[in-house]
Amino acid sequence: MSSFKCIICGIISATLFGISGILASILFRQATVAPEWLVGVRMLCAGAILLCVLTFFTKEAVFSVWRHKNTAFLIILFGLFGVLLAQSSFFLSVYYGDAATATVLQSLGPAIIVVLMSIFSKRWPSRVEFVAIVLALFGVFLLVTNGDINHLKINPRALYWGIISAFGLVGYTLIPKPLLHQTPPLVIVGWGLLIGGLVANFIHPVWRISSAVDLQDIWIVIAIVIFGTLIPYALYVMSLAGLKPSSASLLGTIEPLVATTLSVTLLGTHLRSLQLIGILLILSTILLISLPLKKIFTNRIITRG
Repeated sequence: MSSFKCIICGIISATLFGISGILASILFRQATVAPEWLVGVRMLCAGAILLCVLTFFTKEAVFSVWRHKNTAFLIILFGLFGVLLAQSSFFLSVYYGDAATATVLQSLGPAIIVVLMSIFSKRWPSRVEFVAIVLALFGVFLLVTNGDINHLKINPRALYWGIISAFGLVGYTLIPKPLLHQTPPLVIVGWGLLIGGLVANFIHPVWRISSAVDLQDIWIVIAIVIFGTLIPYALYVMSLAGLKPSSASLLGTIEPLVATTLSVTLLGTHLRSLQLIGILLILSTILLISLPLKKIFTNRIITRG
């Protein structure tokens, strides 16, 4: 696939991920839907469909990941502390706040990775990395307070779960890294989604549907599963085939921009001027650290919220 086609795949993928957060916001506003239920439905359905497609329509060895204990352990770890943690916390942040805030807060993941890698490698961050970390922290401060330290401008629970989702992004970026040399990315994503969805059912079973859910809500859920999960995952993995990891990271900034723009224009989300500056500062950290993180993100998987 040419670089141009890979870029197009990456742009469409990031855009669809951003739209999925908006669809979730709409669903939470007009129906009594628990975010835990939506997480379970999304992951269980998307994981099952993806693995079935890979099994029956490709030559991928879908079940080979279970032949070795180490591989199986990492897949389970990825499903629980990567996919499930990121998905559930992201939707809880959307539920208590809005899609724009949740998506931007999740974008703190790369900055957190820089800090963790510095700790584990016992080295100080580079100057660029240090500037990115400072900008990320200051950006969150502006987003949360709009410059007024005495008053929060967003729901504290939305802030809490948004930050947790950033750590979830760290988990599903780093945990599967050893698997990528021997296992196709879509296989890892499929099992991660399925495992996370099965565990989520112990929290809120998918068959316990709110009586307030109507046919329109069901269509929105289907759209989140198909167009907000399956298709963008596939397109993102396809984009990695012809793009440098740093370029894929830069395309990822489209997601929070789409979510923020649609939240403001379609959902009436009100963001003050300093909050917008905070969002831009957080997104700028992705630009700054994309090059230092080349090795970390090589052949990475992004399982978005």
